[in-house]
Amino acid sequence: MALQSKHQPQRRLWCSLLLMTSSCLVNLPVSTTAWSTPPLANTKYTSSSLQQQPQPLASSTSSNVDQLYYSPTFSDRLDSAEDMETAAQKYGGNAGGGTKITLTRWLSAKVQDYPELRDMESLHLSIQMACKTISNLIHSSSGIAPTKPPSTTNTNSNNPRDNSMKRLDQISKNVLQNALRFTGRLRVVEAARNENNDEEGPADHQPGVTIAYALDQYGLGKDGARKKASMSGGENKKWGNTRRLAACFDPLDGSGNADAAICTGTVFGVFDADAGFKGGESPDLGDEKSLVRAVLQPGNKLLAAGYCLYSSTTILVFSLGGGTHGFTLDPNLNEFVLTHPNMRIPNRGSIYSCNEAYSEGWDDNFKRYLKTLKTGKGQTGQRYTQRYIGSMVGDVHRTLTYGGIFCCPSDTEVNHKGNLQLVYKSAPMAYIIEHAGGKSTNGTVNLLEVEPKQVHERSPCFMGSADDMDELMTFIGDKNGDNLE
Repeated sequence: MALQSKHQPQRRLWCSLLLMTSSCLVNLPVSTTAWSTPPLANTKYTSSSLQQQPQPLASSTSSNVDQLYYSPTFSDRLDSAEDMETAAQKYGGNAGGGTKITLTRWLSAKVQDYPELRDMESLHLSIQMACKTISNLIHSSSGIAPTKPPSTTNTNSNNPRDNSMKRLDQISKNVLQNALRFTGRLRVVEAARNENNDEEGPADHQPGVTIAYALDQYGLGKDGARKKASMSGGENKKWGNTRRLAACFDPLDGSGNADAAICTGTVFGVFDADAGFKGGESPDLGDEKSLVRAVLQPGNKLLAAGYCLYSSTTILVFSLGGGTHGFTLDPNLNEFVLTHPNMRIPNRGSIYSCNEAYSEGWDDNFKRYLKTLKTGKGQTGQRYTQRYIGSMVGDVHRTLTYGGIFCCPSDTEVNHKGNLQLVYKSAPMAYIIEHAGGKSTNGTVNLLEVEPKQVHERSPCFMGSADDMDELMTFIGDKNGDNLE
């Protein structure tokens, strides 16, 4: 009894403190909305309800955003990929103010509408994984500062810039190969040799050529119908009945600009590998030369193409043959979200992009064309401005966004056949431009109609807005000198 009376005042004190704390908590202006999904962009409020709406707690931002991106709730059911693109405009669109659609979800919707794209889904998810890693590499000082090349890289150059560029190319190639192996369904071939079959030189950074076989046991038959592939005998070196994909990559275009913090990019193109072989011939998965032949196809045979631009933001742009779409990497989520559905290049621009350091060796007709742009004596009467980054991905992306023309002609001094490789640079970029409403040419024929003979074959390259390209062709296609002043 004495013990109880001894602690009774302390108990009364604790009870009083608890009651006071509870009373204070009840009066705090905290709402459970801070921990729930934030309102969608189309939610309507009255002015009075907006004044009463409490602000979310800062600590809950991450969980809110995760819910908004990974579990978006739409007022209407999205039945197709086209509906998703419309919804992206409705719920924020290019402004980024509302619910976004991740690349994973967008591809899933495409596959529902077009089951034959199932193999493309896995391939593009692997590509996005690699692009995220390369983006982190480029934007981190650890990826740029070291200038000593890895021991696996063959280089005889003592130039720190060459070594740094070589290192980034090598790491980017390894990242791509590892990401593609992650699917468990892809065959990866080491970097293709140059034209004379020598080892890679210090200034010739060759991309890897990647071969993919069926992503499941069902494939496309010769009649276009899906059917079970013949896989008897284990992992046969012959291709079987499934559609086989051959993907070519330039892991890091413009890698020499990375030390100066100038934009770089990854370029890729995807072919039906069987189309690269004629007369019923089958490629051998164990023979690198045989696999390389799978990508020696004109650009109009591409099944998909794209690029990832590493700049102030990381943007993945690609086409599956039905339009060009852009996805921006959200740094908070580390997810690509749809920001540019159905991209269209303007019919006419006011910018031309080329390296005029080589102008002394250019064709006279092309030089006359540039002169009309610079003096405002062209079809529009407007003086064009020049913008040239030195990274093809950056220059073409700007052209796609604002219109105009990108040019890389041949010259008589240095680049007799042009400076850009056709298979894994010019053709995939031209494919994207044309599916966004633009045009391309090598100066004679459509760039997508040129059939390469070698994997590193170079070609003159012109691409851009449709009207600008038409005007260009009146000059470089002029064999009679009608445009002479």
